[in-house]
Amino acid sequence: MTNISSIWTRIDPGVQQWVLENPGCVVLPRTLVNRVEATIGESLHADAHGEYWFSGEELIFLKARRRAQELGGYTAAGQGDRRFHDHAEMLDR
Repeated sequence: MTNISSIWTRIDPGVQQWVLENPGCVVLPRTLVNRVEATIGESLHADAHGEYWFSGEELIFLKARRRAQELGGYTAAGQGDRRFHDHAEMLDR
């Protein structure tokens, strides 16, 4: 099964930004699932409605990604001058 954290850098930047700007969302809507699958060439194992439900592990990853972006360490695409593990303790607060 594909995990969001393992494909994050290959996901369309528009989808990345949407996910980061909607922190309460636990489901990736069908239209965005279609964009991700078209971009990466893999299936996200969507449900019967075409939606992808984030796992608990993925929600933790997305929360850390949002916080890192808020702190200025990363862009949505993961480019930045700070390393994730350098700030892991701060992100867990």
